[in-house]
Amino acid sequence: MPNNVQRTDFETWYAQLRECAEERDLAWTVCSDPAAHRPGFDAGLSPDEELMALADMAEWRGCGCGGG
Repeated sequence: MPNNVQRTDFETWYAQLRECAEERDLAWTVCSDPAAHRPGFDAGLSPDEELMALADMAEWRGCGCGGG
């Protein structure tokens, strides 16, 4: 039974992540495969924290060539 409870918790967390992303026009940062976000859940991140990490990674930071 604990595995079912944990899975339900993750499913709820993932649904909240997707909802938060939709509200912030960041749905494109959330993978359609929930398993891709399992590490964030397991690390204790809130859906908002996971989304902000995704948004930060997706932010354009230039080409890296140093040509400013």
